[in-house]
Amino acid sequence: MNRYEFEYCGINSRTDLHLVMGHVALPIAPTISESTVSIPNKYGNEYYGTSWESKVISIPCTMPAVDYTVYVQTLQNLTNVLINLDDDPGTEYPLTFGINPDVTYYGHFTQIPTPAFMSDTVTDVQFTLEFTMSDPRGFLPKQTIALNGAIDNKVIPAGNAPTEPIISIIPKRAIYYCGYVLNGGQVAVGTDDADELASPQPKYETVVNDPMNTLANVTTDSTVISPITDNGTIKAQGTLASTSQSIIVKVKSGTQRDWGSLTTSWRGPIFKYTKGPTKTLQNWRVEGYLHHQKWTGSHNGRAMGRVGFLILDPNSQTIGRMEIEDYGANGCAPHLYMAIQKPGGKFSGSSMHSFCASYGSVALRNNNRNTTVKLHYKKTVKIKKKKKGKHGKTTVISQKKTVTKTKSVKNYENTDVFSNFYGKVWMEKDGDDWSWGITRYNLKTHLPYKDKKYAYSARGKWHDSKGTFSKLYLGGIGGIMMEHPITEDTLSPAIKYHEPFLSITDLKIMQVNTVTKFTPQYIANANDEIIVNTEDQQVTINGEPAGFQASTNWPKLNGGRVNELMFAGDIADADIQLQLTPKIK
Repeated sequence: MNRYEFEYCGINSRTDLHLVMGHVALPIAPTISESTVSIPNKYGNEYYGTSWESKVISIPCTMPAVDYTVYVQTLQNLTNVLINLDDDPGTEYPLTFGINPDVTYYGHFTQIPTPAFMSDTVTDVQFTLEFTMSDPRGFLPKQTIALNGAIDNKVIPAGNAPTEPIISIIPKRAIYYCGYVLNGGQVAVGTDDADELASPQPKYETVVNDPMNTLANVTTDSTVISPITDNGTIKAQGTLASTSQSIIVKVKSGTQRDWGSLTTSWRGPIFKYTKGPTKTLQNWRVEGYLHHQKWTGSHNGRAMGRVGFLILDPNSQTIGRMEIEDYGANGCAPHLYMAIQKPGGKFSGSSMHSFCASYGSVALRNNNRNTTVKLHYKKTVKIKKKKKGKHGKTTVISQKKTVTKTKSVKNYENTDVFSNFYGKVWMEKDGDDWSWGITRYNLKTHLPYKDKKYAYSARGKWHDSKGTFSKLYLGGIGGIMMEHPITEDTLSPAIKYHEPFLSITDLKIMQVNTVTKFTPQYIANANDEIIVNTEDQQVTINGEPAGFQASTNWPKLNGGRVNELMFAGDIADADIQLQLTPKIK
């Protein structure tokens, strides 16, 4: 990249967009606003500080064009690159300049003016783009630095501005506490109480941890799955398939999947997991990820799907369900169902207990106006006609004729959290104490959403005071992925629509141990990865948010200066790495 070029989202201004960049005067400082208050009878005012806001870069551009055809095509290319309507609100994009290619700025365009022709005789045009950075700092190439948990580390980052460290800690043994002190601030994970070290037994022991990306560990054999029940009438049929990440229903053609033959009830694959646990678990925790997605439209919104994990006893009878299920055939919003039952039931009556039957957050629910959908289909009818014979005698004959008829159905096209949901569900039994939870994840990052527009999580607890369900021991896991026919499927010819997408992935089964009330929980086992992410102000353990974090002010590193960083906890021999993106003012 030469000095008169820039790159936006990896797209070069000269080679890809055919622009010539003029002289860019990088701003010295962001927009400045001071906070002052006028005081009566005072000479001067009270100054309360300066706010450093966004920074704006003006990019003068010339677009040479030999004729109007090239001019119009180049403008279209610019529109495609500079205008992006698909990303989440708040998304900002990288920009680098040839005059300083090691610095990346993140922002968004706030002015894309109409190009002005340079003269009446040429099609060359000029315009100036304005690029605004909500974070006015420039980002330098990332640095990775190995740290020593046994000594006082001295770190000098590049750049000249504060930057947020990301610290990875992989301990050599199970630990119940770790943390560090940096520039007077601290981060602590777990509890450092020496009086609570009596029992080394962890509360959870993982007995199954399967990414669910192969059919080798599941079976749909009718003799194996016959004891499995679920709410309502279900017919096990259809075909499963696997991807590199999950188990899905096999594609039949286009958006149509192999649910099996047409029925009047729920239909599709039911499977049993075959690789564990190897023993019956009296107290257990099951975690997994579900993906349930519907599409909008006259027929798509009416489509019905259900996907979930079924918890089985040692006889393969269903004792629990964690499931997303469409509530009705007219585009009603799907529900999340969390429930337990005595073996052999169908999650109804007194033999079951429901933890949750919900469409999720009220803020994320959308009840659209009801519409009427007209369905056109063919039908063969008998038509009577009069026919004259040779001797003038009239007879009546019947003929079959295919005619087009119309049927009207309702489409509410209501949506909620689970209309387009990917996330983690879990259920836990600890004696007579039950708990459950669900968290919506970003499909791209495989992390919980931070944006309130999409984020959703819920959890609950229940104590079985009568011990009604204390004997619900876990012997296995099943899964269900089904579609319910709607009127469009029953017509001749059937009306095609975009069927729901369902998938199951990342199954984890854990044994829940009884631990002394004041025994600390181990936050990580040997070779687990603890990440203290100061950028997101979050601590994760093996990618999951930790429940034991505590922090004063999420201390930052100072660019271009010596930073002292010292660790605490049993991590003197741990593998510790510091990752940071140095920044300039």
